[in-house]
Amino acid sequence: MDRKHWKCWLWKFLWVGSLLALGLVWFGVLKQSLIFGVGPELLLWNALILGVLSIPIKLDCQNCSTCSVKQ
Repeated sequence: MDRKHWKCWLWKFLWVGSLLALGLVWFGVLKQSLIFGVGPELLLWNALILGVLSIPIKLDCQNCSTCSVKQ
């Protein structure tokens, strides 16, 4: 697997994980309960950390056919 494709998939995985964690936070707050035994504070931190980790990977992406980025 090409290094650019690996980075692209890693970025997508981190981004989707961040969105999923954020969605679980909203669901947990609305239901006022734990999700999978985890409180919303921990899930919110997970969403923040995964989102921040995905930023430098996406900014490093140049001329990638997987992401359709042309620079």
